[in-house]
Amino acid sequence: MDKINIIRDDDTLKEFCNKCIKEKVLAIDTEFIRENTYYPILCLVQIASDTFSAVIDPLSEIDMKPVWEILSNEKILKVFHAGRQDIEIFFNLTGKIPKPIYDTQIAAMFCGLGDQVSYDRLVDKFLGLKITKESQFSNWLQRPLTNKQLQYALSDVNYLIKVFPLIKKMIKETHREEWVEKEFKYLKNKKIYNIDPNEVWQRIKIKNPKREILNILKHLAEWREMECKKRNIPRNRFIRDELLIIISQLKPNDIFSIKKIRGLPRFLSDNDLYKVLEIIKISQYVKPNKWPKIPKYSKKLNVNKDSLDLLKLLLSYCSQKSGLAEKLIADADELRSILDGQKDNLKVFSGWRNEIFGKFVILLLEGQIAFTIKNSKVEIIEF
Repeated sequence: MDKINIIRDDDTLKEFCNKCIKEKVLAIDTEFIRENTYYPILCLVQIASDTFSAVIDPLSEIDMKPVWEILSNEKILKVFHAGRQDIEIFFNLTGKIPKPIYDTQIAAMFCGLGDQVSYDRLVDKFLGLKITKESQFSNWLQRPLTNKQLQYALSDVNYLIKVFPLIKKMIKETHREEWVEKEFKYLKNKKIYNIDPNEVWQRIKIKNPKREILNILKHLAEWREMECKKRNIPRNRFIRDELLIIISQLKPNDIFSIKKIRGLPRFLSDNDLYKVLEIIKISQYVKPNKWPKIPKYSKKLNVNKDSLDLLKLLLSYCSQKSGLAEKLIADADELRSILDGQKDNLKVFSGWRNEIFGKFVILLLEGQIAFTIKNSKVEIIEF
């Protein structure tokens, strides 16, 4: 195994980035740690072209500006695999989303490879190579890094740059380039990286919620989000979601009551607890017409199970015939909405999803198609 050099000085980085600027496509990946912090700690950046590649160490005393300039250079296509977390890191550090971008995991969902295909499976599929995962869960903060760790990190981009033209060719041959590009728009939305503390409560799942409870939960979740950002600690390391829900339901009104709640972290100071009590009190002054509405996920639609199973069968059939991942076409909530008669604004009835699945849903609901089995496979009969 050849020794892999890691870039730790400004001159070498500038020289490398000057080579990158001349490229039309670059594969990019990162290694990071986020177990004990709110913001991920960027430990390595890997970049590869067709002919060269490098591992960059942002933890050394190095100016990363040349890398940030490459990420914002619109003449260079940046290829990621499952790039959401990588993009989030770059957005947190620079305030910008890299552009233009291409995500091979999203593209793979249009190639008959299923939902959220792993990188090693993608490499095996297109290059016939097996990737060792031995260094996958390394402590990327430690220095010095071993040659084996650097080899693993670099392989992520060295193979990715080779996979990209192959998967792009497959997408082109199936005339799905426009479909894929539309799915990339999700990664370009700043809202998924720049979390609004006022909206973070919507990510907390609560069974049988009441609007009064949600109102308190919303205020507590907003305070927790701002505190976690300020202290740079993970949300559930500070106060778990489940505990926020319990506090919202119990509505303690004094320090003795709140200290009796089971599971309260010991490191919370009295000042923290008094702040929680203050937030509960303030939230109770909010008028009922301003309380949050019950989230859609909580409104489990009571639909006929057999009918839902039939729609799932149709979805599975359409997925197999088209080579598109089921998750990409529709989810269970959308199927329930269809059976509940809520067809307006559903993605399955517009664009390519309608062509692949939506139009067959209408035919099924109108009794114009049925299922049969031929050669041990499910087939559709149209009347």
